[in-house]
Amino acid sequence: MRVIAVTGGVACGKSGFSRRFRERAGESLVGLVDCDGIVRDLYADEQVVGRIIEEAGAVGREIVSEGGGLDRSKLRELVFDNSKFRVRIESVVHPLVLQRVMAQVNVLSGRVRLALIEVPLLYEVDFPLERDLDLVVAASREVQLRRLLEDRGLEPPMAERILNAQMPMEEKIRKADIVVWNDGSLQSFDAQIAHLFDRCETIFT
Repeated sequence: MRVIAVTGGVACGKSGFSRRFRERAGESLVGLVDCDGIVRDLYADEQVVGRIIEEAGAVGREIVSEGGGLDRSKLRELVFDNSKFRVRIESVVHPLVLQRVMAQVNVLSGRVRLALIEVPLLYEVDFPLERDLDLVVAASREVQLRRLLEDRGLEPPMAERILNAQMPMEEKIRKADIVVWNDGSLQSFDAQIAHLFDRCETIFT
């Protein structure tokens, strides 16, 4: 089984790429592992939430919702307002993410020919994933910002902080083995996916 790490900037279409590529290939050939999905599951784990709340308390911030759970909006603000807190949270969450990623990869091994692992912060945190290739889904900063504002409903200051916290797109592109440019139409995006699928034919035969 070949492993491709799918990364890129926020609001560039990483999940859209993985989903569309898998639909073209079929579930029997391509498996997906979504790090964002794993993180969401971890944020529903009481022990993990407890540690995150403790870390927030250590920097004098309250991120508990009215229902007693984790307030995701407050957490996001704190993560992008306080780099020290962000590093502490990454030290809690990322080892757990890696464990779950490797467990899912082991399940896929022998069942599919190709595994796409979506790792948004692959380069930012030097995520220690063993893989064959890196694929970057990229877009211009202007398009990223528009998508964050219009599609995700973020306020401009928060959208800018999120973009500024990530590695510049140009550097990600330099590190990539494959680049998919998702700055234009859906038809253009699909055409690149179709081309890449054709290039992967030897993996599937």
